[in-house]
Amino acid sequence: KVNRLHAKVRRQRQDQIHKMTTGMTERYDESVIEDLNVSGMVKNHKLARSICDTGFHQIRRMLEYKWAQKGRKLSVTD
Repeated sequence: KVNRLHAKVRRQRQDQIHKMTTGMTERYDESVIEDLNVSGMVKNHKLARSICDTGFHQIRRMLEYKWAQKGRKLSVTD
């Protein structure tokens, strides 16, 4: 039962990330994202769980391949 609940939450997160990144690629011709130091952010124990739950790497990965498919410009800044 616990595994099914975890899988459901994972699918919901993936669905929301897909919808967000697809909407961004359809609305904008160019975008800039920040290169975050997630491993440094996780060291803050009060925020670690929230930061890990957001899936920054997955969001960035999806943005990169979706923007490349559309032939649009995605810049990464420090």
